[in-house]
Amino acid sequence: MLRNYLKTSFRNLTKNKVSSLINLFGLSLGVTACLVIYLITHYELSYDTFHPDQERIYRLVGTEKFNARADERPAGFVPNAVPAAIRNEVAGLGTVAAFHNIESEVLIPEGTEKPKKFEHRDFRKDNPEIIVADPQYFEIFKYQWVAGNPKTALSEPFQVVLSERKAHKYFGNLPLEQILGRQVIYMDSVQVKVSGIVRDWEKPSDFTFTDFISMATVRSSQLKRGIDLDQWDDIWSASQAYVKLPEGAKPEQFDGAFQRFSKAHFPNEFKFVPGLQPLSDLHFNSLYVDNYSRKAHLPTLYGMMGVAVFILLIAAINFINLATAQSVQRSKEVGVRKVLGSSRKGLITQFLSETTLLTLVAVGMAMLLVSPILSAFQSLTPKGLTFELFSLQTLLFLAGVTITTALLAGFYPSLVLSSYLPALTLKGQSALKGGSRGYLRKSLIVFQFTVSLIFIIGTLIVERQLSYIRNKDLGFSTDAIIEVQSGRVGKTDLLMEKFKNLAGVERVSKQWFPPMGMAYMMTKMKYHGKKEIELDVSAKVGDENFIPLYNLRMLAGRNYLKTDSLRELVINESFARRLGFQKPADAVNKLLEFDGKKYPIVGLVADFHEQSFHSRIDPAFIGYLPRQARNIGVKLAVKGQQVGNLKEVLASIEREWKTVHPDKKFAYEFLDDRIASLYEKEQKTSRLVNTATAIAILISCMGLFGLATFTAEQRTKEISVRKVLGASVASIVALLSKDFLKLVLLALLLAAPVAWWAMSEWLNGFAYKVDIEWWIFALAGLLAVGIALLTISFQSIRAALTNPVKSLRSE
Repeated sequence: MLRNYLKTSFRNLTKNKVSSLINLFGLSLGVTACLVIYLITHYELSYDTFHPDQERIYRLVGTEKFNARADERPAGFVPNAVPAAIRNEVAGLGTVAAFHNIESEVLIPEGTEKPKKFEHRDFRKDNPEIIVADPQYFEIFKYQWVAGNPKTALSEPFQVVLSERKAHKYFGNLPLEQILGRQVIYMDSVQVKVSGIVRDWEKPSDFTFTDFISMATVRSSQLKRGIDLDQWDDIWSASQAYVKLPEGAKPEQFDGAFQRFSKAHFPNEFKFVPGLQPLSDLHFNSLYVDNYSRKAHLPTLYGMMGVAVFILLIAAINFINLATAQSVQRSKEVGVRKVLGSSRKGLITQFLSETTLLTLVAVGMAMLLVSPILSAFQSLTPKGLTFELFSLQTLLFLAGVTITTALLAGFYPSLVLSSYLPALTLKGQSALKGGSRGYLRKSLIVFQFTVSLIFIIGTLIVERQLSYIRNKDLGFSTDAIIEVQSGRVGKTDLLMEKFKNLAGVERVSKQWFPPMGMAYMMTKMKYHGKKEIELDVSAKVGDENFIPLYNLRMLAGRNYLKTDSLRELVINESFARRLGFQKPADAVNKLLEFDGKKYPIVGLVADFHEQSFHSRIDPAFIGYLPRQARNIGVKLAVKGQQVGNLKEVLASIEREWKTVHPDKKFAYEFLDDRIASLYEKEQKTSRLVNTATAIAILISCMGLFGLATFTAEQRTKEISVRKVLGASVASIVALLSKDFLKLVLLALLLAAPVAWWAMSEWLNGFAYKVDIEWWIFALAGLLAVGIALLTISFQSIRAALTNPVKSLRSE
């Protein structure tokens, strides 16, 4: 019986080639989109779900407040002294482990030969790897130990545990047991011995660490310069701590103890109240920042799931529409089958088998397409994502998609076809019980184009916002400016002199970081006027060349003079307004208190963006702090220069760098690239919406094309009669098109409020944004009408140009 169903299904599908190909194409795109989005969302949602007792693991976070007038803010890190104190003072909390991210070159001694050197990681590509950790770290996060004793591996100073991959990277193919006791040097002088080796995790995790230096090493080495374990009055993003609660314990039961802990240890202006963040929240909660986790945007993931469902629905709707449109052609087949004894159940099974066969072919095509698509959209997909066909989760997902799609697309058409009355169908009369005026088919077309229009409107608004971001004046120049790391303290001035004398270099400046980017520093400043005003302000650090290099616009006063320490300040407009000055010039020569000392304001610059357009411009000052100004901003002279000249200038900068740091890797970053990285999420959203729009429109138009074909075929004789009576080609095309265009316009009316709400929610995340204007919806409607007209006009014109004699000859 099954063989007969499949054989008959194959014949029917090959007989109706156009509709079969349309359905196959639509279903293949829909299933492929579903599969790709499933792989992405499943991968993101599986981060750090493999840890034993992961539901009991929490990150120690908190809320910070720098003074009574400051805002309370969430902090994903803790003051350095907090973890050890909490371990001893908060009863029943369980296991507490602190760690600190550090960045360092690594040296491997080679006897009397020059040590083997491993460079810093590339911050733009590589995950953080080196941490200084408490021994309790390995009690909370379970690793498979391949060498060493987990109980003692981090208990003493100058010990390090390596991952298996990193051990082989440092020491080659040496047996793991022989690597134990070997020496590794961090920070040029911190010499540690390998005390253990653990197996690398193969599942998705934000804990990509491979070098675990014992916390006891801090107090006995130069690490104490960067990690003050007794610090209570400040917090750094590199300072992290995790807690593994006892069985049955709930995080809320420690709220009171944390409040008492805060009152005991933070009696002064700076306040910190500890809290617990679930491990499952780490990968998604952007309120708690750190130096290692890659944040995924949960609303985007849910949006992607919705896109996948809608695309598959659109493809299923095509099948339903084309199948019901073809039902008249198959009515006699149904009549004959019923007369010969077929039951309605048997007919439903027959028609569902056709849908299932087509869906299976579509799933097969999707499996072939998914790997190339993942490669093509690598920038959209998380690093490490792969397609494993024979994994249980993937096979179960594909089985679920196949069954759901087959039922979704095939159930209603099979009910319609199996309900035909044989006595009427064999007479050539209408055979559907109760009759039908095609309301369902029209509703489904409206649904298809409603979804497509929502995507079109979304595309227009997202692209408009991105264009606004690209073209809005940032308040400073970004053209041909690079940042170069000085490499080592004390070498910055020497490199500055070398760069300054190069042909093709317009200006250089010592700085901490450029005006805009992910890195920024907040500090406190006081103004003693009629009343004392204390503000959290952003600090921009650079020498006297910083303001002219970035072409910051001076509104009043002057730039600060060349000096070897902080003596004068320049502030921005927002800072002046917050201090109560109506005119920029009024702020000049006033004094600001910073770090216990008073400094004069000598100039005021126009506001400039420091962070992405998601954030408002904060009060900011610019000054020269020699200890922080370790990097170099370089303005390249590019007017009238060719690309080849620019490469020559960069090569000459690298040559000079190598004369100072012959054993280090030269690296630079264009400011434009750094700013672009702020909008990586928005760029991904744009590509996602554009891709979804293209797929939705393509599938919808394929279905519309098929329906137009069948409509033209069904009205062949009507068209011929009209032509004989003198109807023009244009009037016939308009006749065949107007019904479809009415449905598209109805879809626009339904799509507009949904798209307006969705895009308003998205734009609310920006402090600086475009307005949603009426013409966007009008343009989307024109695009949809134009696409629909292009789709159906081919068949309409073809039908209108057909010789009427051919169709009327049989009458």
